[in-house]
Amino acid sequence: MLWARAIVELEGSTPSWLEAILRKRCPGFTEEVARSEKPELLGLQLLPWVQNQVFGSAKQAGWLDALVFYGFRDTRSQGYWTYWEHCDSEWKKRRPAATPTFVQWRRSALNWKLQGDISYAAVAKAVERFIDFEALVYWLRPLYKGAKIQLPPHVALELRQESPSLLTFVHRETSGAYEDKSRRWQRLFNWGKGHVLSHAKKDGWLECVLLQARIHPRHVRMADYAALCRKSRLGNTSSPYPSLRQWQTDMEGYVRASRK
Repeated sequence: MLWARAIVELEGSTPSWLEAILRKRCPGFTEEVARSEKPELLGLQLLPWVQNQVFGSAKQAGWLDALVFYGFRDTRSQGYWTYWEHCDSEWKKRRPAATPTFVQWRRSALNWKLQGDISYAAVAKAVERFIDFEALVYWLRPLYKGAKIQLPPHVALELRQESPSLLTFVHRETSGAYEDKSRRWQRLFNWGKGHVLSHAKKDGWLECVLLQARIHPRHVRMADYAALCRKSRLGNTSSPYPSLRQWQTDMEGYVRASRK
């Protein structure tokens, strides 16, 4: 959508080659625009058309706003919008030597710098790695009971398969290597920042990744569901502890139900 908008605003109208692409990828859109009172605003009309045609079921069910809200929080989305703003400003001053294809424009957007020499793509990959680590931590959270950490055998086995280094760290905590038992939860996250995001920490863009992680849709879902799980577990410790796969499946189901 932003790429097409940038091209239309650059040319002052819709080039025939772009119209052919839109006719193929968005059947019926160009015909609908041609019948409108302002066909020159094609770039602006594409977003509502996509919302109605591609995400029509979400709009009818009343959760399109939630979809848009979480979509804009994605690091890649931020890269696209920031790069579009750059194109909107710079292309007015100097026309690009060649009009970029969608693939070229998208690649440039993800390579656009978020902080210093760090691209949106690099930050997005680091965010995904850290959120995968967070899933393990939130899954383990109900097992932290004051000064004790009790891992059921099947949990220890899964953790060994998913992250042997994290299991080693948890065992160190269980053995009483640290005197301050009250901050185990914080130490677990600090370990993750240093271990999973070591490159970002070394090069000075750790806080940038953590900021993007805090607003990421997956983080928001997991944090909400983990709080619910911990509260539920405190009142029912006799029930079998879920596997990581089951926990993740239930978490996704909880999010869908909560957005209705």
